[in-house]
Amino acid sequence: MSKKIPITLLCGYLGAGKTTLLNRVLTNQKGYKVAVIVNDIGEVNVDEALISREAKITDTSSIVPLTNGCICCNLKSDMVTQIEELMKTGKFDYILIEASGVCEPMPIAQAIEQIEVGQLDNVVGVVDASRLVDEFDEGKSLLKDDIEEEDIESLLIQQIEFCSTLIINKRDLVSDEQMKMVRAVVNKIQPTVKVIETTKCEVSVDEIIGTNRFDFETVYASAGWVKALEEHEEHLHDDDHDHEHHHHDDEEVCEKCGHHHGQDESCEEHKEHCDHHHDHEHEGHDHDEKCCCHHHHKHRHDGESEDEYGIGSFVYYRRRPFNRIKLDEYASRWPRSIIRSKGVMWFSDEDDMAYVLETSGRQIQAGYSGNWLAACPKEEQEQVLAEEPDMKKDWDEKVGDRMVKLVIIGRHLNREEIEKDLDACLD
Repeated sequence: MSKKIPITLLCGYLGAGKTTLLNRVLTNQKGYKVAVIVNDIGEVNVDEALISREAKITDTSSIVPLTNGCICCNLKSDMVTQIEELMKTGKFDYILIEASGVCEPMPIAQAIEQIEVGQLDNVVGVVDASRLVDEFDEGKSLLKDDIEEEDIESLLIQQIEFCSTLIINKRDLVSDEQMKMVRAVVNKIQPTVKVIETTKCEVSVDEIIGTNRFDFETVYASAGWVKALEEHEEHLHDDDHDHEHHHHDDEEVCEKCGHHHGQDESCEEHKEHCDHHHDHEHEGHDHDEKCCCHHHHKHRHDGESEDEYGIGSFVYYRRRPFNRIKLDEYASRWPRSIIRSKGVMWFSDEDDMAYVLETSGRQIQAGYSGNWLAACPKEEQEQVLAEEPDMKKDWDEKVGDRMVKLVIIGRHLNREEIEKDLDACLD
């Protein structure tokens, strides 16, 4: 089998500094022969010309423009084709992809992961420090109802959340105190990502190419909302031990299937019990969602925390379904203090179906994520519960494994008010 060609993906909103960073890499390639794919949503690819001129590229075949669309959706197959064609030439041993400013990185990464002769080496998010201050400081930029601004906020969160290297650019445009808040916001959204502060994207090329830093499962599982769920699970387990409610064997939350299984049991061994769940397609993108098999039969308030800038999180957990109409109405006045939320839920008029609710700023979406085990045939339920004693302990007599569990991340959150409003949406 031929050696896989490493690929670095650059993502970031318009003006963050992606093209500047790309040119720095191309002028100092560290011995690599780098090919570039540049995506632009317009008819004219401005970045292509800027790269050719500023990086002094003479071999025009090394730059491939993809225009009139986004490589995270309608140009995804074109991107894969171009990667494969570049590999066939034998002229290049590294590929850099500059996504358009409105691209979400996760669907692109999923597509690249399917290319047999390519390997995603690094997903680099580039953000504008001054813009992050505007977006999150005191909520000043969240006062408008302009949908374009809301889309920008959503994209910023997606690009911070799903990357293995985060470049916080334009450091010179913010004060030290403002930068502390930027880092606090980043830490809440993506607590384990490697962060590099730069001015004019001055960063070592070794941090961008040849890093071997990206792993899909690791990056996905390191998002702030996932970490908050893990802490919620740990708190419940600790609380159960303290009060001698349950005696759990050692177990772990599998990041691939989301299920609590014994340390001696692999995800593959457990997979047969999760066949009633499947990947859901969300807004045209395949999102590899977790199974909905991890619940607890009692709701306890775990202690939420806030940092010095008021950025905190908590888990909203209930065993009643949402009323679709009530939740839709509440979505129209979703609190502006919430930066990000994600989790599982179900509706009273479709109690067999599990959904994933996801919000970025004031963009709110729900995607079907499979059926609950409680909706499966009795024989299957009995088999899974018999083979998974920990799941049986958490099984609710009335609703089975159905649940609402949402991670709420935001600034100066009024937990009591948010929970009261969400409770009013339940049936």
